[in-house]
Amino acid sequence: MEQSARVLGALASLEPLRQRPSAQLLLMLEVNDPEVLAELRRQPEGPDRDRYALAALRLGVLALRMANGQLDVGSLREAGQALVAEVRELLSIRAAEMHERLSATLTQYLDAKTGALPQRLQALVGTDGELERMLRAHVGADESLLGRSLAAQVGEASPLFKLLSPTDANGLRAQLATTIEQALGDQRKLILREFSLDQKDSALSRLFAEFSLDDERSAVSRLSKLLSNASDQIGKNLSLDDEQSALARLKRELQATIDRLARDNVEFQTQVREALARLDTRKKEEARTTLHGLEFEARLGEVLAIEAQRFGDVYEAIGASPGLIKNCKVGDHLVELGTDSAAANARIVWEAKDKRGCSLRAALDEIAQARQNRQAQVGVFVFSSQSVSDGIAPLQRHGADILVVWDSDDASSDLVVRAAYSLARALAVRERRAESDARGAIAAVEASARAIEKQVGYLDEIRRWAETVKGHGEKIAGRSAKMADELQRDVDRLDAQVAAVREAMPGQDAPD
Repeated sequence: MEQSARVLGALASLEPLRQRPSAQLLLMLEVNDPEVLAELRRQPEGPDRDRYALAALRLGVLALRMANGQLDVGSLREAGQALVAEVRELLSIRAAEMHERLSATLTQYLDAKTGALPQRLQALVGTDGELERMLRAHVGADESLLGRSLAAQVGEASPLFKLLSPTDANGLRAQLATTIEQALGDQRKLILREFSLDQKDSALSRLFAEFSLDDERSAVSRLSKLLSNASDQIGKNLSLDDEQSALARLKRELQATIDRLARDNVEFQTQVREALARLDTRKKEEARTTLHGLEFEARLGEVLAIEAQRFGDVYEAIGASPGLIKNCKVGDHLVELGTDSAAANARIVWEAKDKRGCSLRAALDEIAQARQNRQAQVGVFVFSSQSVSDGIAPLQRHGADILVVWDSDDASSDLVVRAAYSLARALAVRERRAESDARGAIAAVEASARAIEKQVGYLDEIRRWAETVKGHGEKIAGRSAKMADELQRDVDRLDAQVAAVREAMPGQDAPD
């Protein structure tokens, strides 16, 4: 409280606020105020009057400043510093007093020699202390509470000690021995009774009875009857003498199946002969008429339309309309590659020819004219297998032209047309690329074309085997399946090469 009063007194007795000038200013003033003149004349002239005038001027300035609500910053800072010093001193004094009081209090309670807490702990846990006396009274020697309780319950004079004594006739050991001996005797009698043949209901007597053939109810007798019945049933079902036996019924069903298969085979052979005869007759009739060439051309168009749809190309039958050359209708079918192809809008012209005597040179000249007439990049000339001249391979390429031998009456021969279609698309792509950029892809196309030519060559064998169907049926089936697989793989390889060429071309993103 005294320190607080001193701080308040210091605040109340602050000197008037002052502000030290940062520079000197010379003034020459003319004083006219009578009161000011009277006060100045009372002071002696010289430095005393000047100091008095400056002091009066300062008081006036400070009074005007205070009237305007302003404070002297320097005086305020000095007053604040003085206040902080007073507060710091007061806090230091209070901290020292508190430290002294706390030290005295802790020493009173925690001092190792005179503290209240160590003395109390010594009295509680020390030798002959309160805790030791309490434990000795409850769990100590014989006179303790726990000792007397245990002696009463399990001591020598307790009922439990007498019950567990091995020498006491009424003890637990003697009672257990007597009970176990009686139980073992009873069990021994029961076991001997079960193994005695004198007792009819014993286990041994019942076991012998189950293996006796004299007793019809025994297990052996029942098993013998079951085996006898099973043997009779098996013999009855496996006998052909009994019409109702399973073996006789199986024989009848197998015989009926064999007879039905024989009839079906005869009917099938008859139908095949009739179909071959009708086919041969129709071929001969078509060969004598002018419609045979038109039908061959139409069937080729059906195959090309299916392939064009599969690849996303545009197919058109153009045999009835003239082309670029005036009054020239050479070129029966036109395929224009789709926009997704590497050679979009490229053209493939097809010329179908079912006419005997057409040589290789004549076919090349005609397909070259067809390409010019239809403004196509690739041409395909299709011979009929029924009228093709000897020496013409089933599939061959001459520059931008492809020659194919096709049997319109054999569905398996469509693979040759499909292979030529894929090869023509690959050649169209090649035409759109520079020779240096497509050299590797064209080499692969050439290899695939040679493999296709090899597989197509088997068509001639199939045609010859077809003339003797009965003797070469297995050869036809095996060779056709193998040829179809090989041709499909070669066509797939051609498509892959075309796709590789397309990807190498700039500006082509969509798959071919």
